[in-house]
Amino acid sequence: MANGTDVQDPTPVHSQGFGAAEDSDATRQAQQQVANDAPVDVNPNAVIAREQAGTLALMGKNFEAQAMRFNGLMGHMAAKLAAV
Repeated sequence: MANGTDVQDPTPVHSQGFGAAEDSDATRQAQQQVANDAPVDVNPNAVIAREQAGTLALMGKNFEAQAMRFNGLMGHMAAKLAAV
């Protein structure tokens, strides 16, 4: 029966250079970075929810832009009417 010291450790040993252990660490970090930076959609509902949130944000920005334009035009027209 193995007592723990008879079993060979399959993980590579870290070196002072760029060896197998460092290469595997870099690969894992690159994979982790992609997962942390990019949205991961596990089902169609996640895709739809993200798109709906983006659409709602865009609608809000367009509403504010139109309201600002409308207020500017109305302010200009009110100033013209007040001058008459």
